Amino acid sequence: MLKLLTRFVKYSLVFILGGLFVFVAGDIALSLRHPELQPWHTIKLKQEFNASMAQASDWDSYLQLEQALFNELEHYNQTIIQPAIQLESSRYQAGGNKLQRRLGQDWNRSYKLDTQQPRGVALLVHGLSDSPYSLKTIAQHLNSQGIIAYGLRLPGHGTLPSGLDDIEWQDWLAAVRIVDSHIRQQHNNLPYYYVGYSMGAALGVKLTLDAIAHNHKTPDQLVLLSPALGVSKLARFANLQRILSGNEMFAKARWLDVRPEYDPYKYNSFTKNAGRQIALLINQTYADIETLKKRGKANQLPPVISFQSVVDATVNAVDLVDKLYAAVDNDHSELVLFDVNQMSYYKDIISYDPDSIIQALRRLSASKFQLTLITNHNENTPGVTELTWSPDDSDFTRRPLPLAWPQDIYSLSHTSLPFPPHDPVYGYNFRNNEGRDIATLGNLSVRGEQGVLTMPAGSLLRLRSNPFYSYIEQRITEVITKKSPTNHY
Repeated sequence: MLKLLTRFVKYSLVFILGGLFVFVAGDIALSLRHPELQPWHTIKLKQEFNASMAQASDWDSYLQLEQALFNELEHYNQTIIQPAIQLESSRYQAGGNKLQRRLGQDWNRSYKLDTQQPRGVALLVHGLSDSPYSLKTIAQHLNSQGIIAYGLRLPGHGTLPSGLDDIEWQDWLAAVRIVDSHIRQQHNNLPYYYVGYSMGAALGVKLTLDAIAHNHKTPDQLVLLSPALGVSKLARFANLQRILSGNEMFAKARWLDVRPEYDPYKYNSFTKNAGRQIALLINQTYADIETLKKRGKANQLPPVISFQSVVDATVNAVDLVDKLYAAVDNDHSELVLFDVNQMSYYKDIISYDPDSIIQALRRLSASKFQLTLITNHNENTPGVTELTWSPDDSDFTRRPLPLAWPQDIYSLSHTSLPFPPHDPVYGYNFRNNEGRDIATLGNLSVRGEQGVLTMPAGSLLRLRSNPFYSYIEQRITEVITKKSPTNHY
């Protein structure tokens, strides 16, 4: 019997190790097809913040370290990066590319928007591989409503894509905690709103769960856009290639994508480590949510309002409800879903039926929170209606909105929610003073043979700004002013 058990264990180990070798070898073989790595893929900036610095850091010292980081980046830009640039539209061109030059300041950095006689304070945190620019418009709107807005640049972001190769999710959370602590010390008499986009939303949930676990004060309201609370389970194994990729011969294996860097506020290249870290963050957040439920502390969660597209190639809307909203038991919390464009001529080319997803979400949401769906009036019109199910009512209310789907847009996307159509970088409707369209990353419309462009076709198809942005802005305003919904957009 012992001999049989020994043989079973031996063969099991051989099978597991063999499978691991095949996986790593196959991954490395595929990665060798990547383009050659450039300095922005290999330079390691030394002045970046990490979690070990947290105890000795505050908001002011974080900004000082960030300034040192950008000074270091500028040194490399002049000496190593500039000679390697082969793309006229590179984000690393001296003075920035033409998209960056449209803005009055560098939105890759942390910022504070102050106001006289503030009525509240907000912390805004961007997503993975993004920069503080992604929540700039929302921050400016909040500021116009009397809210002091802190925009945080997370470690590893806004500089070189190589910054995400060795980062850990604890570094991001430590940076969020520094600003959170500063807000509590400097503005403890003001209502406090946390606004997170994608990974920034996940960090806000984690921050809140930690506060509850340690009996600390939470933000008064969470506002989440495309919250990254559901990614591929395989992402946690993304760093297996590091068994060999420490060798310079296999350095490309550390990258999922190696692409030209023409986007001034988001990396196009993507490290496998970044995918692993967001997966680890989400898994830990899931575990914390389960602990919260078991300890009967779900009622300590502050009100949460989330905005999410029913179809999202990055995160799963059902996971959002099944994990986060399963713990929400608050009449003031709400999940807002944007349906696909239900115009009849899109029915035949949409690959699945979103109605089944919506029905599943409705069943999951029973008696927990308010569920809102933005969908067409009917399949013959692009105009949209807001349907809302209250926590204690199986029926719904209907409110027509003064908004409509543009003719050539069939759905929202993970990347589109925080950007208005007129955004100067990602908008599809950005125009000059004469009313003429100006090229952005969101309105490029090109046709030709496949495999010719350095930009993947999927990037051209993916929506980069939101035709219903004004609705999100108005709903956030209602949250902070405690006003009832209106149709004033």
